[in-house]
Amino acid sequence: MTFFPGWMSNDSIMQYREARAGEFNTWHPVLMAWWWRQLDHLYQGPAPFLIQNLLLYWGAWGVLANAIRRDVGQYAYLLPLLGFWPGFFFVLGEIWKDVAFACSLFMGWAIVINAYCWRRKTSRLEQCALVVLLSFAVGVKTNGIVAIPFLALFWLFNEQRRLGARSALLASLISVATFLIPYGITSLLPVKNDNPIQYTQVYDLFAISVKTGDNRLPKYINDRVQLPLSELQKRYAVGKNDNLFYGITKDLIGLRAPSSSDALDLRKSWLAAINSNPSDYLMHRWDNFLSLLRIGQSSAAYVATPSVVANEFGIKFETNIISEWLATEPETHPWIFYPWLYLLLALISTLVLLIRKKYRAPALLMTASSLVFVVPHFFITPASDYRYLYYSYFCSVMIIVFAISSFRTVPDQEE
Repeated sequence: MTFFPGWMSNDSIMQYREARAGEFNTWHPVLMAWWWRQLDHLYQGPAPFLIQNLLLYWGAWGVLANAIRRDVGQYAYLLPLLGFWPGFFFVLGEIWKDVAFACSLFMGWAIVINAYCWRRKTSRLEQCALVVLLSFAVGVKTNGIVAIPFLALFWLFNEQRRLGARSALLASLISVATFLIPYGITSLLPVKNDNPIQYTQVYDLFAISVKTGDNRLPKYINDRVQLPLSELQKRYAVGKNDNLFYGITKDLIGLRAPSSSDALDLRKSWLAAINSNPSDYLMHRWDNFLSLLRIGQSSAAYVATPSVVANEFGIKFETNIISEWLATEPETHPWIFYPWLYLLLALISTLVLLIRKKYRAPALLMTASSLVFVVPHFFITPASDYRYLYYSYFCSVMIIVFAISSFRTVPDQEE
């Protein structure tokens, strides 16, 4: 009722166009558009994808509640109420790869945690579900593969109650398999190669140009923009690339390389600018990363928009009292959307669990999964949108729940 049929940004509409046409582009995850095409046979529009994400999201909360029921009794049934926390709930309405990825891995962790807490091995059905969830997660957000080995390690730890070189090897093989499955599907599709790393490359070149006073942009961009560097400098902002990439050209193509030769020119310009100005590049990346975490910031970054952008499919969203309330939260309670706060609480909770010698394996592995997911954003994130680290917030809340429930753990639950 809050989200139906699903909120759609320009990114969402672009992927839905690919799903409807059956013609795909690597600017966005191909597997997501392909899967959306399959769902579209059931019901046209964003609703099936929304329902899928909701089922995974609320299903994970329910499975986690059952997992901690052994320790906290009937209080566990209150756990899903955390699902309405705006920091988790607000983004859920958007049909984004970040949401699909996070919800899939959230359910994956919940399945293994449930087996772990009840001291049993995962069933065949649960194992099949884990393979599907992990493969789908990597397929819709390829850079998220760095988070997979730690969930795979926890899965193996639950089966064997120990970790070693063999477990690390098996976890690596599972991670590779989760990549090969979606790759095998998408390799059979008509796909146009349009590397999305361009978005970051152009942002880095803008930043280096602004900092050095030397226009380092490739020729095809300067030909399209036709603005002096003094005007370009006014459009640069830490933690935001849309004003540069899309704002100048006034179209959704933005400053994307129109040909492979232009893409190669962009790559060469990018590498040359970094090699000749490493300190400016690292300072730009550092400032952007701090903005992503909202460290030193008094406002929230962009979270979500309860709407469907204008489209040719007739898809619309009518606001309601809950969506209107959610839309005001980033301004009225910006701290709810500070990623650093979730990471800090996760680290504190992990320390508590290490001191208490309870749930050490899941806490350490979830913390590691979260951190290795967050850290690469230092180099790849083109903006400070809250959704980019959405998965890490779920890791944090699971660790926090473990820390709280550990105070009521029965003695034989110790590792």
